[in-house]
Amino acid sequence: MSRSYKLRGEKNFQWRGMDVSRIENLSDIVFALVLALAATQSIPQSFDELTGLWRDALSLAACFGLIIFLWRTHHVFFRRYDLQDSVVSTLNAVLLFLLLAYIYPLMFMTEFVVKLYTGGFSAESPPSNVLTFAQIKWLYLIYGGFFAAVFGLFALLYAHALRHADEIGLNTRERVYTRYEVEFAIGVLALSVLIIACAFALPTALSPFVGMAYSLMGLVAWVCGMRAESRLKPEET
Repeated sequence: MSRSYKLRGEKNFQWRGMDVSRIENLSDIVFALVLALAATQSIPQSFDELTGLWRDALSLAACFGLIIFLWRTHHVFFRRYDLQDSVVSTLNAVLLFLLLAYIYPLMFMTEFVVKLYTGGFSAESPPSNVLTFAQIKWLYLIYGGFFAAVFGLFALLYAHALRHADEIGLNTRERVYTRYEVEFAIGVLALSVLIIACAFALPTALSPFVGMAYSLMGLVAWVCGMRAESRLKPEET
């Protein structure tokens, strides 16, 4: 790969989208708004509240990391393919809507988890006042549905790019790794659906732990990457 690709952090793709489109301008505004909403906190009214802001910082860090991950995935797609047709516009609009609709639920989840594992709850205000065991499966339905929808949209975006590979001018490696992106997104979607199913199928006492299965996203990426490299070997020999 040429030096210019490496400077942009890509080894398998040539970046075609050099100019920021109106679609990306709108998307960046929405991503910035979502980050601003996530960072919105009330002003501390006492020293105790001030010293307790570290929990809010951890919660914000979790939300921030997820949003930046989605922004990076979105950004790279437009740099790789420079697609701006009606299909991309529609799928992108749905993605932006999901981000706006889910930012407060995401903040609720991160704040609850941080308080739960850092001793933020007390005997006078136990975790059950916020979330009961019976509600956890529905929580997985809400957040698993968000992950499934977001990665389903990315799968559709990359599949659309793959269908237009000739028009875009994708080489063999770029086609293979575009297919990798489709498979990875579908894998995360399937994992999210499986987690939701397990949350409802398992006993109530076990349902809180099914979210740990999201760590398997790394395994999904590894399997999809191995499949991509195996497709390239016949082409490169």
